[in-house]
Amino acid sequence: MNKPFEFTEVDLSAVSLAATTDWANLGGAFRGTPQQIFYGGSMYVFTRNTDNTLGMCTVATSGESGSWSKWGGTLQFNPSVAPSPNGTIAVIGLMQAGQVQVSYINPFIGSYTPWTTIGGGTPTTFTGAPVLAVNSNQRLEAFSLDTSGNLWHAYQTAVAPTITWSNWSKLGGGFNPQAQEFNVFLLQNSGQLQAVVLGKDNNLYQSTQYAGGGADSWSAFAVVGAGSNPMPQFVNGPAANFCSNTNNATYAGCNSQSAQGQNPLVFCAPSSNPSYNFPTWGGVGNLTADQYPMLSVAPLIVSNAGTPQLVWMTNARQVLLVSQSLASPTFWMNNVQPVGSANPRFTGLINAVISNGAVSLAQANADGSLSYINYLPQ
Repeated sequence: MNKPFEFTEVDLSAVSLAATTDWANLGGAFRGTPQQIFYGGSMYVFTRNTDNTLGMCTVATSGESGSWSKWGGTLQFNPSVAPSPNGTIAVIGLMQAGQVQVSYINPFIGSYTPWTTIGGGTPTTFTGAPVLAVNSNQRLEAFSLDTSGNLWHAYQTAVAPTITWSNWSKLGGGFNPQAQEFNVFLLQNSGQLQAVVLGKDNNLYQSTQYAGGGADSWSAFAVVGAGSNPMPQFVNGPAANFCSNTNNATYAGCNSQSAQGQNPLVFCAPSSNPSYNFPTWGGVGNLTADQYPMLSVAPLIVSNAGTPQLVWMTNARQVLLVSQSLASPTFWMNNVQPVGSANPRFTGLINAVISNGAVSLAQANADGSLSYINYLPQ
């Protein structure tokens, strides 16, 4: 598989991915949360295989099958993927030796670069799955927690003729290094990245770049939904993404301190529009008890053409989705949609990306195989 690295031109209109109505088992043998990228009209799902190598599943255009390949590495946790400005898929991972490393993969011709360490070294003891984000200059920025609960940041400083990265710098501390995940996403109205992380005190914190495009200058971390009474106590990790209707971020999570019979799925959506402002935490919609989320896994939010869509799994292993609606006085539509069928093998370790208006969901099964659906919201 270690073929000479090449660049290639691809006709992006030549391939597409069909929407599907139920989950398909695509096989594989991995652990943790799969990571997807819709690239060149095709969907690729990256995993940490059971032998700690990087796995890649190329999803068939039907969305009902896939083919697997290995790409080296010795991963400790999930990888993270994003399109690189050199015309490849960039994949980063925390390796068994403790470094966050990157490889650039060209899936069309089966080539990749050797794994190399980001940031010129390892200034701390990293832990958990790192996150890769695309900034407004289309360059990549990497983020990783360490064992003390600090969040670190590095970014691409040059992309031609050779890709180079900045050194790692510390953005803030006091975070939970055992959290399942943290979020970094682009505020599309300003071109700034925002990081959302679970604190050791079980609050969610956010920090925003002062300027877009690789600037290593960020605001101090602030509590999301400060002033809520009572403040939720979050578990596992945040869900967060951009909302074009508020020109701001939308946040969600599972409140471990919700009262008996009370909806634990809560959200916060601050806005400068006083008639559509949800600055404190409140319950998501009018959920029935059977729609309440499983607390042991984190929900997630995708931004579908600027519209937040919230995804979570229930205790009955049913995946649900609800879309934001500007016409709704409660922010979310009343139509909570089941995404395919329930399955007792589902773990709720789900990754979601957008593919031509559909929500592509990849989920780990209890046996280490991959379940996949390319769901078109109603």
